[in-house]
Amino acid sequence: MTQPRALRAHMIHSWDGTEWQVFVALPDEARWPHVPFPITDGIPTLNARAAALHSLGFTPLGAEQTWEWMETVFEGDPDGVVSLVATTTVAPETDPPA
Repeated sequence: MTQPRALRAHMIHSWDGTEWQVFVALPDEARWPHVPFPITDGIPTLNARAAALHSLGFTPLGAEQTWEWMETVFEGDPDGVVSLVATTTVAPETDPPA
């Protein structure tokens, strides 16, 4: 049995800061489908992120569903505004959502 290809899923703030976005970085794709979560609802829970990934046709690898958090500075931002990014490893689901 072949091992599914591992990809990285990300959760970031939108460019305008109004929502969290969960997406999977797909090689050779110019635009990645995403699932939005309003900032006003707080940080999406692990279950909400797993449901978002499922709706995109992916499943987290590993039972813990751990996400790694990091800070990054927006490229070209003279004020050095920091953005939070969370990532986890995912694989395509064997039976994509209908």
